[in-house]
Amino acid sequence: MLPIKYWFYFNGFNSAILDDFSDNPKIVAVADFARSRGYRFVPQSICFRHAREHSEEIIGKIGAAVDEVVFCGSSMGGWFARIMQLKSGGAQPGLRTAAVAFNPAFDLVLYGHMLLGAQVNHVTGEKYTWTREHGRHLTALEREISYDSDDPFFVFVDKGDELIGWEQSAQRHSSISKFVAYEGGCHSFDHYNEALQSFAIDFCE
Repeated sequence: MLPIKYWFYFNGFNSAILDDFSDNPKIVAVADFARSRGYRFVPQSICFRHAREHSEEIIGKIGAAVDEVVFCGSSMGGWFARIMQLKSGGAQPGLRTAAVAFNPAFDLVLYGHMLLGAQVNHVTGEKYTWTREHGRHLTALEREISYDSDDPFFVFVDKGDELIGWEQSAQRHSSISKFVAYEGGCHSFDHYNEALQSFAIDFCE
């Protein structure tokens, strides 16, 4: 029997994944890569005001028959991928997992206050206010796991990221992950094909 493998992909803050993501080359590339290696690709749209509820729903989708799960995401979705990797490992010991993060957010306990105030989801157009209570829910998730665990973690960043300084990301992630920084690019992350091939060499082959 072939192993059952899932690949979850998470959007960033103030974003979403539409049912038809064919006009998003990054998600299409990740989906094609995952499927070509036998994963069931699961694009998971996350509203981070309800991150805990989403995390519980996702863990509920991973049955005892599942052999391997990759959690992948961009920006806040990359942070959430690491959270989900470690939460799922705690819920199902022995499950083979990896987290793949593109230009990830990090250390929300320290930097979460930067999200406070009026927000607009640039995909759905929804307007809302991010409150301190929303931030407390996220930092509680971060505190519940050991973020610096030695579980397989792959962090890929663009040096041209205009929102998150790549040097700060390197300082935070280089000792706990395979960390690769690419010249140029932007916060949405341009080097997904190169990153996926690097991940394949270290984890899939």
